[in-house]
Amino acid sequence: MANINLLPWREERRQEKQRQFLSVLGLIAILGVAVMALVYTYYDAQLSAQRERNKFLQVEIRKLDSKIKEIETLEKERLQLVERMNLIQDLQKSRPQVVHVFDEIVATMPEGINLLSLARKGEELIFDGIAESGPRISKFMRNIETSKWLKLEKLDAIDDDKESGANRKSFILRTKISSPSNTEEVKP
Repeated sequence: MANINLLPWREERRQEKQRQFLSVLGLIAILGVAVMALVYTYYDAQLSAQRERNKFLQVEIRKLDSKIKEIETLEKERLQLVERMNLIQDLQKSRPQVVHVFDEIVATMPEGINLLSLARKGEELIFDGIAESGPRISKFMRNIETSKWLKLEKLDAIDDDKESGANRKSFILRTKISSPSNTEEVKP
């Protein structure tokens, strides 16, 4: 038995194991590449789907932004219309006010007072006139205080009127136009 050579058999076995190892290694490498390709394809599909969702959301956001702008312009138009309606309603309410104010001026003015001018600035009325005496101006002021349509503000000036005669007084009186409260009856 001393002449049996076991080296070629061991060498063949070693080469066979090496071939098996390399083939298993090649299969693992191919399997690894396939798994990597599958993972890459999966994540690429996920990214593509997310990009499509993002594009869809951006398109919808643009649509909503345009609708919001349209709503804002409609809201501005609505506010302008409401302001116009309120203005028209105020004008409708104040239309008979002028008549009532002039009636009230006539009713509150005592005898012995002559108006030189009557000026209106907004809601303020300015009476410039001449009275036979100071008590007549006082009576005029008291009558204004009891008025429903006039509110006494202040007496700006009271002076002797030397051009008109003895004891005559010139005056400037300021009042405001006011409407009677809604609970009171206004008689025409």
